[in-house]
Amino acid sequence: MNTIFLKLFGSVLFLFLIVLLPLGFVVQQIFSTYNESHLQEETAELAQQQADLLPLLDERRLGLLVDALSENTAREIALAGANGEIETSSGVEEFSPAALGAEGTYQDEASGREYYYAEAEAASNSFDVTSVYVFSPKHLLGGSMNELLLALIWAGTGSILLALGFTFIAARRLTSPLRSMEKAARQMATGNLNVQVPASSKDELGSLARSMNELARDLKQFRNTRREFLSNVSHELRTPLSYVQGYSRALKEGWYRSEEEKQQYVHLIHDESHRMTRLINDVFELSKMEEDRFPLAWELVQIEEIAEAAVQKIKPRARQKGIDVSFDADPDLPAAAADPMRVEQIFSNILQNAVTYTHEGHIDVTLSRQNKQIWCRFSDTGTGIDEEHLPYIFERFYRTDKSRSRAHGGSGLGLAIARELTELHHGSISVQSRTGQGTSFLIQIPAAEEEEE
Repeated sequence: MNTIFLKLFGSVLFLFLIVLLPLGFVVQQIFSTYNESHLQEETAELAQQQADLLPLLDERRLGLLVDALSENTAREIALAGANGEIETSSGVEEFSPAALGAEGTYQDEASGREYYYAEAEAASNSFDVTSVYVFSPKHLLGGSMNELLLALIWAGTGSILLALGFTFIAARRLTSPLRSMEKAARQMATGNLNVQVPASSKDELGSLARSMNELARDLKQFRNTRREFLSNVSHELRTPLSYVQGYSRALKEGWYRSEEEKQQYVHLIHDESHRMTRLINDVFELSKMEEDRFPLAWELVQIEEIAEAAVQKIKPRARQKGIDVSFDADPDLPAAAADPMRVEQIFSNILQNAVTYTHEGHIDVTLSRQNKQIWCRFSDTGTGIDEEHLPYIFERFYRTDKSRSRAHGGSGLGLAIARELTELHHGSISVQSRTGQGTSFLIQIPAAEEEEE
């Protein structure tokens, strides 16, 4: 089965093997070289020791020395005279001292054995012996090498077993969260968003698990928001549609008593159809904004000119309600990079709300510069907003007064559109309000940089 567990398990095991095998070979070579060097040094020292003993021995003890060295040390010894002939030997006889150097390797043709040998010059003695040769069989290295190989095999086997155990545990610990995430992802794909992936660790896997949990929550919230949005749109369209259907049927069936009442029905149908058109346009624009498919015609603009134009357009409606509208802007305000039509739409939405919910008093519009921001403040003396409603007034279709909203003709999307447009201009919008004391909206739009100007 082609799983991450098997891939990880095989990869770690392969890494252990490619490290252990070359390491074992290198250790074996180092140990072999060291043993050879040590045996050669030991052979040379032994030859020198035997050469130094010769002056202390008589002829009888000389034979005992040769026999004892051969029997007790597994080494062979040969004594050569001044004429280059071998005087006595414990086992290696078929060699010519003249053909050998001070030390090296020698193969006995009679027995086929290989030796390391060393020569030492004998001190003055009564045996006419001038050189002592000590031969150490190469097979003495075999025991040590076999022990080393056995130790390496055991160490390698133990290391591989430890590697297998460690890899198994590590692979299980790494792949278990991934399997949980895979299972959760499959459940999310089928529509079950009430999944929770364990996120106990603080590493990348834990971060991924927490991200999946956040994704599930966001998708659930998005699904609920979409359902609520569709429900709100359907609800908002149902009322004007029922008006249009009802009054159009009244006109069709002739359920009116006078021409004046007929015209009243016509105006109601016109107003409700206009309201539906505005609602559909608002929904379409808001959808494009949220999906980043809303183009802006960027240019350098004077925000005070746009704000003053929006104020002038709202003044006739305010005048009908007896509301004073004032406008004040600091001199020499910097230009801003913005879409003038969309900025005016932001201001108009705020002003329309202000006129709608202000029954007496005034509306003040002030523009000022704060560092690199242009502050646009819209204050009114209207009914105000309860504190409990303030966190939600920029949400779609949210109304603080459900009973009066349709009488005011709003779609419930004006403030939501104002917020989205402000954020598209890299600005921010906030609100302060108290019931019965009015409302103040603050819109902050970045001033244009010098290079933009």
